[in-house]
Amino acid sequence: MSEFKEFEAKTIDDAINAACVAFQTERDKLEVEIIQDSKGGIFGLVGVKKAQIKARLRDANAELKQIVLGVVERLVNTIVDDPRIEVEIEDKDRVKVTILGDEHSGLLIGREGQTLASIQYLANRIMAKKSTEPLRIQVDTGDYRERQDDSLRQLALHLADKAKSLGRVQSTKPLSSYHRRVVHMTLQTDETISTKSKGDGPLKRVLILPKRTRPQLPYEPGQQEGESLGRREQRVSNEPNGNRAPYVKHDEFGDEPY
Repeated sequence: MSEFKEFEAKTIDDAINAACVAFQTERDKLEVEIIQDSKGGIFGLVGVKKAQIKARLRDANAELKQIVLGVVERLVNTIVDDPRIEVEIEDKDRVKVTILGDEHSGLLIGREGQTLASIQYLANRIMAKKSTEPLRIQVDTGDYRERQDDSLRQLALHLADKAKSLGRVQSTKPLSSYHRRVVHMTLQTDETISTKSKGDGPLKRVLILPKRTRPQLPYEPGQQEGESLGRREQRVSNEPNGNRAPYVKHDEFGDEPY
């Protein structure tokens, strides 16, 4: 969200028009607060004051934030009283909701994150009916999601090492699209393995496959280390005798050399 800027003019309307010009937008796209109205003063000379306002661009996602906040508040209020909730628009189709305060985080997370997962599931189902655009809501409290992601990254690295040492495909348990992405991103720089998702429905496994390396052929006689066969032939052909076999003349009736 942009910062407030102050504007002054003869009237409130003139000051707002000046703000529209400065922000290059329309009036309904601005958030305006009036500092003071204009005053004519005595005989229009003494005590004259211009109208002053401060304005900034209106948050385009403000309405969406309020709707999401209301949905999550109603769900969480059934578990704890007066929850403090922050809503952040991370992307056009992704919203992060954080329930603040550590005193109730254990209760909201539940066993193996089941309570938090249920809140997130219900919030997404409700918003799917309220929003015309696809929207993904992630609910977190007590940094549970980050700790869960760290554990998943460690698991991905462990399975990758296992796949390379055993030479066999390894698999995660069925994961959501978000958690599959965590695994893929964790292992994307490892050139010795590849990853792919497998399964039907929203929950899929991530397969971790070791890449097969082609066995290196031994060097040909006369071939130098790191030298290609084509390069060897070119080098030998340029040498007087080089590595070529010596010429031996045979008689025309047998194999005996002269």
